[in-house]
Amino acid sequence: MVKVAEIKQENIILAAIDIFTEKGLEQASMEAISKKAEVSKRTLYKYYPTKESLFSAIIERLLSNVSVVSQIPFNPELSVKAQLTAIAHKKVEILCCPHFISLARMVLSECMRSSDSATLMLEKVQNLEGLHGLTKWIEEGIAAGKLDIEYPEVAAEQFTAALKSTIFWPQILVHLPPASQQEREIAIEMAVVQFLSAYLKDE
Repeated sequence: MVKVAEIKQENIILAAIDIFTEKGLEQASMEAISKKAEVSKRTLYKYYPTKESLFSAIIERLLSNVSVVSQIPFNPELSVKAQLTAIAHKKVEILCCPHFISLARMVLSECMRSSDSATLMLEKVQNLEGLHGLTKWIEEGIAAGKLDIEYPEVAAEQFTAALKSTIFWPQILVHLPPASQQEREIAIEMAVVQFLSAYLKDE
């Protein structure tokens, strides 16, 4: 059963996303957020003492789904292509989620407005990638003798960028509708082929 406190926090997060998107972090007020969330300011401050802590919580939510996907370990008993394709499918499922897109658009907008917000976002992303990201999977693949990569972080960024180029950034920047299933499959296939042609170790 969902607790009342969890419902209140969810309402606060959703209200903050709308207010931050409209006003930006600097111009947004905690009062406006409390009104939109239909909670008292006392309740709002109980969970989030500052706008910055609330924005940080939104970033955490944005990255939480990515964290789950990124914790897939490398399996030397399975083909690299099959593993990479499975990872890509999970990533694309999240990247194409309308709620995730809205959340990402809001965070990106705020990061463009504020260098402090951009720094906070970058720190959290780097921490996530360093511990659980595709970089770790690649490093495990190198250790298993399956991949030949000098710079794992760069390779991870290239693969993710290949996926995002057609099924994420157009939706974020020019508000295109979510990618179709066919568009997703094409993006996945191309990203996997590019990665393997560059980095799969000859056996």
